[in-house]
Amino acid sequence: MKWFFWLLLCAFIGYYADRKGRSKWAWGLAAVFISPLIVGIVLALMPDKGSDSVERLPQSSGGYREDEAQEEKRCPECGYLADAGEQYCPRCGEMLW
Repeated sequence: MKWFFWLLLCAFIGYYADRKGRSKWAWGLAAVFISPLIVGIVLALMPDKGSDSVERLPQSSGGYREDEAQEEKRCPECGYLADAGEQYCPRCGEMLW
């Protein structure tokens, strides 16, 4: 019965990793061989991969030409380098100054 519970937790870790954009098989196997608790904590502390979950607001500025070099703004909250025309950070949603 312990093994069934152990494998069920490992399957949940794989599912959770998949929801965060990580490899469900690699994280599930790591949970089997290490510990579902330890691997789950490490996975929970990692940022989401491909964080497209933040809604991007439409840009009101007229835009820019593709061939022009763009400057970047650094987000004060998470440190992400966003395009100069962005008003909000694409990763965390913080307002860029």
